[in-house]
Amino acid sequence: MSTTESKKKESNISKVRNLTAHKREAQFPFSTIYKNPTKNTQPKKTAPTPEEDLSFYKHWAHFADIMQIQPEQKSEDWANHLLRHLVPFVKGFQATLYIKKGEQLQLIGGYALNLNEIKSIINIGENTIGQVAKCKEVLHIVNPQSSFTNVNATQSVPIQGILTLPALYQNQTQGVLEILFYQPICEKHYQFLTQIMGNIGTNLCLLANAQLQQKNEELNQQLCASEEFRKLHSYITEGLSYASHIQSAMMPSKLNLKNTFQDHFLIYDPKDIVSGDFYWVTQVSETPQSTKTTFVAVVDCTGHGVPGAFVSIIGVTLLNEIVNQKGITDPALILKMLNNGVQMRLKQSQGNNKDGMDVCLCKIEHQIDGRFLVTFAGAKRPLYYIQDRLLHKIKGDRHGIGGDFNPGNQSFTNQQITLSSGDRLFLSSDGYKDAANLRRKSLGLKKLENLLRQGNKGSMNQHYQALRQALKLHQQGTTQRDDITLLGIQL
Repeated sequence: MSTTESKKKESNISKVRNLTAHKREAQFPFSTIYKNPTKNTQPKKTAPTPEEDLSFYKHWAHFADIMQIQPEQKSEDWANHLLRHLVPFVKGFQATLYIKKGEQLQLIGGYALNLNEIKSIINIGENTIGQVAKCKEVLHIVNPQSSFTNVNATQSVPIQGILTLPALYQNQTQGVLEILFYQPICEKHYQFLTQIMGNIGTNLCLLANAQLQQKNEELNQQLCASEEFRKLHSYITEGLSYASHIQSAMMPSKLNLKNTFQDHFLIYDPKDIVSGDFYWVTQVSETPQSTKTTFVAVVDCTGHGVPGAFVSIIGVTLLNEIVNQKGITDPALILKMLNNGVQMRLKQSQGNNKDGMDVCLCKIEHQIDGRFLVTFAGAKRPLYYIQDRLLHKIKGDRHGIGGDFNPGNQSFTNQQITLSSGDRLFLSSDGYKDAANLRRKSLGLKKLENLLRQGNKGSMNQHYQALRQALKLHQQGTTQRDDITLLGIQL
């Protein structure tokens, strides 16, 4: 090989390995580029066979296990472990994974690359990776200019495609994955990547919050209130505030609650910046002809603050998967699948993790006669309701979600009531009744039940104000003991 040819080949190697470092115009001389590809630009679809469906779910389960975050695992180790399995599976040959931090993307993993030669920080909107993070859309470049080649020990291979995908959680960018291909990507691999990016986004969100928790713990160990200490505290507080915004975004908005229920009130007081409590509402049509069925839950996760928030993210994700994606509408079965999902996500069969959650879940169906059929299933949480001006209580099952590992044997019970327009439901965590006063004495269950009973004589807003005032008079400025959530619904 001549000296000129050798230099040309070395130049081609450099272009591949520094792909993300170039400006968009210089980076991708290409034949065809597809932004947020449609079905006409994606790999040709063919109907999957039952064997292919089974294979798909096996691969999905395999990668769900690979993506499990281990205790104290660094984001770089998690990312490289994922890419080491994912890139060969989809027939790629090089890849990079970035995580979003503020208005920048930070490189945390690569496959078949010298990461020292790759741009480690990319601004949102900068080059194709930054643009994908900004627009939240898949970018598929087909047949880049042939000068971009990957050179191995024996031959030069032209790049056939570059796929850049956003990793989203609650429609917020958490990172970006870019994969290079030496042959056109097939339909099944393309679909697998687009579907698994949601799971990758969830895990990147958890990793970012884990880093914040670690920094928060380090902060608490500081003994000197120096300027450096104050700056670090401000940085962590801002990070936790951002995590709080993400957690708020995953729960129903005030407008959503207003549009779903005839009337309602909500007391939601996290003990810390982020919470271990969450409330969840969704509506589904069980048949094309039926009116929408409403599901509502209040969930109390193990702990509060950052540890509780981790479990809450898992809870919201699983509930959405079970009801909205898999179409499960039986409340008792929903709790059973939620229990299995929490145990699997937290790997409770393999260790001492006993995190879990207590759940009050209701399914509300509007009947032809104008009344409402309410199906309740509870995991260590009761349901209160007002019917004919009287307060009633239905106890949930005595076991919670997650915690002690019990493979597949945990079952829950459905209990049904028929209510009329104007009747009320109350779903809560245990935070309200456990609120402490100056003497550290709890408000108590009896006091809560009296407040629920007495408040039904007025409007929902008057009921809310009475509960707020009673809580304030009891606490008298005492430091909050736990997260507080109480949701009242008028049918």
